[in-house]
Amino acid sequence: MRAFRPLVLATAVAAGVLLAPGRAAAHALHADVTVGAEIKLLAYYDEDAPAEFAEVVVTDSDGTVVLRGKTDEKGVWSFPAPKPGAYTLAVKSVGHTAKVPFEVPGAPADGPVTYTEWRPSKPLGLALGAGGLLGLSALYWLARRKRWVE
Repeated sequence: MRAFRPLVLATAVAAGVLLAPGRAAAHALHADVTVGAEIKLLAYYDEDAPAEFAEVVVTDSDGTVVLRGKTDEKGVWSFPAPKPGAYTLAVKSVGHTAKVPFEVPGAPADGPVTYTEWRPSKPLGLALGAGGLLGLSALYWLARRKRWVE
């Protein structure tokens, strides 16, 4: 009966995590940077609400600040393309940050290129988290059963 208690506890914790409201991750900040004749930023939250008046900083590959600005009420900010090279755009709004690396090509491209910050989708993130918790619970249960852990 003693070996059964940790399994019940692990299952209860996993169920609590799975059933808890995901409010903290529901308001993540995203940024899309489109590189063309000019650079255009679109900053938005998960629920497609614009990141209004968010602070924007563009740095070059050495970390030197190239430009600073703010998005408008639609979460948009644009500026003339800087000299060719690698850059990083960081947007900050209400305690959230998104960083997007992008490149300005030396020769004109066929059309605009959009860069986004990669994040796992909500279902993938949930599956990874739940799978990790259940996997750890199973390993602990196996260790207790084999008497590797007392």
